[in-house]
Amino acid sequence: MNGSDPTFFRRLAELLERGRPVATAQIVRVNGSIPNAVGARLLVDSDGQLVAGTVGGGMIEHRTLAAAREALANGESTLFTAKLTEQEAGGIGMMCGGQVDVFIEVVHPAPRLVLCGAGHINLALARMAHGLGLRVIVIDDRADWANDANFPHAEVIVARPEATLGTLALDAQSFVVVGTRDRDTEVIVAASRTPVRYIGVVASKRKTIQIVKHLAERGDVDLPALLPRFHGPIGLALGGRSPEAVALSILAEVQAVRHDQQATAMRVTPEELLWFAAKKSSGS
Repeated sequence: MNGSDPTFFRRLAELLERGRPVATAQIVRVNGSIPNAVGARLLVDSDGQLVAGTVGGGMIEHRTLAAAREALANGESTLFTAKLTEQEAGGIGMMCGGQVDVFIEVVHPAPRLVLCGAGHINLALARMAHGLGLRVIVIDDRADWANDANFPHAEVIVARPEATLGTLALDAQSFVVVGTRDRDTEVIVAASRTPVRYIGVVASKRKTIQIVKHLAERGDVDLPALLPRFHGPIGLALGGRSPEAVALSILAEVQAVRHDQQATAMRVTPEELLWFAAKKSSGS
């Protein structure tokens, strides 16, 4: 059994740190003779290559790897059953075949929240985002603002955001918040050339309209592709003007987009509650 092999988990952490999904496959039930036991597992990278572990080799492993690659392509975990015939079992020195159930789990890396600018709003946002399991990256060319002391739970890059975004291998599970002191448009252009699902700018309605007009005038930005991902002014209308209040509104919008929600209130309305109360009191 290799279920507790520290090398396995070290490789898993290394692959997730690169920001790509992986798949693990673990034997959860055995019936008959197979070349490994419950708990044996393997690890497949985003390219479908076996990188650690084993479920016993031979046809069982061959079929498990194929199922893991299919699960990665679909982006969904699954329970897979593999049968080993007598003929196949004989090839590994066993007298009879067996059946094995393998749970294949697609493990997604933590979504990345890239904060372009290390100002007060992004500082508050980084503190809140850490608790939601987001991997926070802060980019600013001012080392006295962008540093580990200010952002202890984030990856800090001291550089111009517009020159850095294209080097991060961002994906469709990444979010970009633009709040620089003077280069918002250039950063938005750079972000538009990545596959991130969300690009939000800390700006007023007037400034947002000016930015989009300027982008249209440039002629080098695919506006139809950008605008569905573009959020300006950023955040939900929650009220409050402090950096913390604005950060909360931004994070609420990011969370809604992350989970494909419309961010509507979940409350039961007073009218509905009165109706149910009246129904109960009347005994109907």
